[in-house]
Amino acid sequence: MSDIKKKQIATRLKEIFWPLERSELKLFVPMALMMLCVLFNFGALRSIKDSLVVPNIGAEAISFLKLWLVLPSTVIFTLIYVKLSNMFDYEHLFYLIVSFFLGIFILFTYVLYPNQEFFHPSPETISNLISSYPNLKWFILIAGKWSYAMMYVFCELWSAVVINLLFWQYANNIFDTKSAKRFYPILLMIGNIGLILAGNVLVAFSDLSMVADSNILESYASDADYQCTMVLKPVMKTIILSGIIAMILYRYIDRYIIRSKDLRATVHIHSKDTRTKLSLLESIKLILSSKYIGHIIILLLCYGLVINVLEGPWKARVRELYPNTVDYINFMGKFNIWMGISSVCFTIIGGNILRKFSWLAAALITPYMISVTGIIFFVFVIYADDINIFGGFNPIYFAVLIGAVQNILSKSTKYSLFDLTKEMTYIPLSLELRTKGKAAVEVIGLKVGKSLGAFSQVAMFMLIPMATFDSVTGYLMIIFVIIIFLWIWNIKALNKEYLKLKGEEE
Repeated sequence: MSDIKKKQIATRLKEIFWPLERSELKLFVPMALMMLCVLFNFGALRSIKDSLVVPNIGAEAISFLKLWLVLPSTVIFTLIYVKLSNMFDYEHLFYLIVSFFLGIFILFTYVLYPNQEFFHPSPETISNLISSYPNLKWFILIAGKWSYAMMYVFCELWSAVVINLLFWQYANNIFDTKSAKRFYPILLMIGNIGLILAGNVLVAFSDLSMVADSNILESYASDADYQCTMVLKPVMKTIILSGIIAMILYRYIDRYIIRSKDLRATVHIHSKDTRTKLSLLESIKLILSSKYIGHIIILLLCYGLVINVLEGPWKARVRELYPNTVDYINFMGKFNIWMGISSVCFTIIGGNILRKFSWLAAALITPYMISVTGIIFFVFVIYADDINIFGGFNPIYFAVLIGAVQNILSKSTKYSLFDLTKEMTYIPLSLELRTKGKAAVEVIGLKVGKSLGAFSQVAMFMLIPMATFDSVTGYLMIIFVIIIFLWIWNIKALNKEYLKLKGEEE
């Protein structure tokens, strides 16, 4: 093989796996490490919130939490954020908000959870209230474990606020569309290693022999809450440390990298001053008048809806298989490991799709993947008793397995292609819309989508107190198919608007 041929192959491989220049590494490395930290926390917190709520309250409670607690919290937070964005630049907003989240996590782990018998109403009180008001059963159960509900809300907000809003907003202010096509896929690939690390941490610490000696374990063998405390504390320490490192990296990038003249020759920084100027009312009017922002909101609404419709029935079966909180954390840790591995692989594939094909082609892959895997899952759950190909194996185990595969594949395409294409749609916008429009979309849009999906489930569970996910899965499948069609239509409409704005940018 000639030297020219070898060089062509080497260049081709570099374009596929590492489309960055050496001079860009001083920006890429700290940004990738910062993303790894926030995604590590995302993976760990996602597992913790589900492990607290599903085994102790029930998978059905998630719909109530998303509708009645997560949604109002996101609206309130967005209004506060819009106000704060006029007072602080991106850097100080990041420090303020991340520190607030870490403070909440410390409060729960070291104060509320170890003393929950003092802070929570007694089980007898909850049981009596449910007997008196059966239609309010799930509200009463949530109130009985209110600190779990609070933790669930803030774990949910971490992904919407710290990752989707703070991190990507900062990145969108640094990169133009051409640079983003090279940087974003590799950033996501490195960042998704954080999910693998989070999974390993959860698996390691949920092995109680790692955090306590045999005498202590024997003494507290029947105390599930104490065992969970032993797992939560070391996991939370790693989350706090990861959050602090993310803030240090942010400061390093903003103070010592962004101002480099060599960097400015490679990437385009939209603006040094990232404080916005419009008032809260003016900002709301601007957002509501933007058809473009409306399409992005629908994009997230559709994703949130289909994920909420899918996850409920799956998590209900995970609870049947792993009713203990520590066992649930261990399962979610293993789930995170496979999620991270899959996401890294899909990010490599997705990055090349994004660079070689159109924005539209890349954006459509996520709804197609979710539709195929989702329908397979629904069909298996609905007709599990009639499917005999697994012989005498436990159908609950296979429902959990198929649901896990569906979750991993759909979210891998979401993290690798949905997130990339969505972030690129913000780049051509003005500073006001990039900041406040993105806040409305990311913090409210996704949560409203999940809450709308939750609303249909909440109505069923309130009207029929004895209803479970097993009895409503067929109806959820119909809702799922309708949303998929709406999602695909909206992507095509958004693509037309995006091409117009992108043309103006270039």
